[in-house]
Amino acid sequence: MQIEKTEQPGSMMEILTEAIKKEQESYDYYYRAASQAAKPATRKMLLNLAGWEKGHIEELENHVKELKAQMEADRAMTGG
Repeated sequence: MQIEKTEQPGSMMEILTEAIKKEQESYDYYYRAASQAAKPATRKMLLNLAGWEKGHIEELENHVKELKAQMEADRAMTGG
């Protein structure tokens, strides 16, 4: 049996950036699908899903801001 090598995650900033990208792709997918949906109930459900993804993006962006602020504070404390 061959064991597949998995890629180790990078820095927290890289992880958050990749997560935002994936959430944006999901948002775009649901939004496009909603625009093509024939049934109003289906359109509504897909737009709700798109809205959830948008909320995830906003939450992740807040984490990025917090991380950047922490990194700046750490630099100020260490002088570098």
